[in-house]
Amino acid sequence: MMVSPTDVRRTTIEMLYRARASHLGPSMSVIDILCAVYGLVDLPRIRASAAGRDRVFLSKGHAAAGLYATLWHFDLLDIDPRQHYCRDGSVLAGHASHAVQGVEHSTGALGHGLPVAAGCAYGLRSKGFNDARVYVVVGDGELQEGSNWEGLMFARHHNLSNLTVIVDANGISSIRPTREVIDLEPMGRVFAGLGFAVEEVKGDYAAIDTALRKLHALSQPSVLIARTTKGQGIPFAENQPIWHYRSLDDTLFAEALAALDRATKDAVPEEIIP
Repeated sequence: MMVSPTDVRRTTIEMLYRARASHLGPSMSVIDILCAVYGLVDLPRIRASAAGRDRVFLSKGHAAAGLYATLWHFDLLDIDPRQHYCRDGSVLAGHASHAVQGVEHSTGALGHGLPVAAGCAYGLRSKGFNDARVYVVVGDGELQEGSNWEGLMFARHHNLSNLTVIVDANGISSIRPTREVIDLEPMGRVFAGLGFAVEEVKGDYAAIDTALRKLHALSQPSVLIARTTKGQGIPFAENQPIWHYRSLDDTLFAEALAALDRATKDAVPEEIIP
């Protein structure tokens, strides 16, 4: 099932605007990743909550708006997030919550999703669900949490080939560049040194999809590093740390929608544009 990342961004922007909520930056950078992942998983088994279903974990739970919008576009969420995100009495809170349909694990306390995903991959294999895959999306800033490295060592020790870690490498940890906090580069060599199969790509849907399909064919745990842009697709927010926190006013909401409309038009071959 193919869902346009631009459409998901448009929904996410509307959610954030209506709720006067924050986390635009991390939500935008993760959307191409999530669209590629949910485009590969077995959606009917996820909808049915089958025991042997594929699992997707969003460890960087600050990007909950992008996750909820993606789930809605893939028909994995019945609640319209544009009407309910960050509203009184709604389960669609600002950090990812397992109270929400389709969300496997509550995250936002950074560094927890990867270890849980590794345990899930181990459990699925031990129960004979050998075709089920586990994906976990982490932020590059989040990798500064030590619990991630315990999970990675566990995954490699048990050769969890059903586990794929996807790094949303947007280069910004909350309000400052990740390299100024703890520099993990060259990130690909770090993961390869731990024994993971590694792919590193630009953070767009097509490149991510191609890399994930390549990693699926391998018999070892894998890491995909997606070089994204914080605020991706919204020019005034791109690479601007403040958009981890700032909310949209009327003017900027209109500007964001206009940018997404231009992106949609640019994606259509010129000869078929009316």
